[in-house]
Amino acid sequence: MAKVLGVVSTPYHLLVFLFVKDALLTDDEVDLIVTDKTPSMEELYKSGRLEPYFHKVSFADGRKIKNPYKSAAITFWESFVHNGTTEVIIDKPLPAYDKMYFASPGTPDEIVKEIAKTLIKKNRKLTFHRYEDGFASYTKRPVHVINTPSGMSMYKALWHYDITEMEREILLFEPEMAEKNVDFEKIRIPQTPERISRITKMAEDIFRFKAQVPPQDIIFLGQGTENGSGNPETYQRLIRKLRDIAGNDNFVIKPHPRGTHDDFHGELHVYKDSCPFELAIASGAMEEKTLISFYSTACVAGKLLFHSKCRIIFLYPLAEDSFNEKCDYEDYFSTFSRLCENVYIARSWEDVERLI
Repeated sequence: MAKVLGVVSTPYHLLVFLFVKDALLTDDEVDLIVTDKTPSMEELYKSGRLEPYFHKVSFADGRKIKNPYKSAAITFWESFVHNGTTEVIIDKPLPAYDKMYFASPGTPDEIVKEIAKTLIKKNRKLTFHRYEDGFASYTKRPVHVINTPSGMSMYKALWHYDITEMEREILLFEPEMAEKNVDFEKIRIPQTPERISRITKMAEDIFRFKAQVPPQDIIFLGQGTENGSGNPETYQRLIRKLRDIAGNDNFVIKPHPRGTHDDFHGELHVYKDSCPFELAIASGAMEEKTLISFYSTACVAGKLLFHSKCRIIFLYPLAEDSFNEKCDYEDYFSTFSRLCENVYIARSWEDVERLI
């Protein structure tokens, strides 16, 4: 039996890790660390509702990391002698583990890096395993938890610890959707109807949510990034155009929690729900709805995690100058629409009218 640590920072992380645990870690002793990155997760940790599902649950408060940009000397000391940072940020002592699981497209965050330094020192056979964190995990190149050339060389020289051997896999629901630059070994998270049913029941018990179901059939999911600042006027004009096609009484917008341009000052019907949208999908409440977005990963999550039958329409080819980053999602969403039923990509407004 291996000792396993999972780190979660968002409700989505927790949902995915529950699937990973149920599919791949049933014979292991699994502990969980919840971080401060999402306020609702800190509240969930304090509620105690996670404890029945894990051997031990701890909390990591990244706000206590005074300076994540450390000198080479301090980094060396914390890596090979003593890392006092983890003692400050984590509310329970860290034992030795055989495996550590975390979600991190691209470069791991400072909490994961601090934990990793401490755990490698405790067990020089520790392996790291990524699990998916939505769209970015399929499109961004993963960066090792030890990622500087000097750091990698030092671990090899002093401890014969080769991070490229100890961290080389990423767990995904649909490995076929990953871009070529996701160069870790891609492991499928196996899904079965029985597993989906179990995790849905766990999620209901842990999150204690009750999904609100809007009367409208067409739900637009706002974007959560600052990309809308590329041209907010275009972004809102396109949403109004979509509303006009769907019909005002049949259209509702769900503002993204981090969205900056989803406020239409009462002009549009607004869908408000404190429950993460992935959980609303998991409940089965959205099976008869059509979800529309430019490229919202919440739409994807419902299909990948819970095999929802809801219809999905992506509008990213029609984004015009809404976004100030290069929105090159073609391979990812084309593969997604091929693998999953009721998923469509609108490449013209005629497509939108036909699909609605």
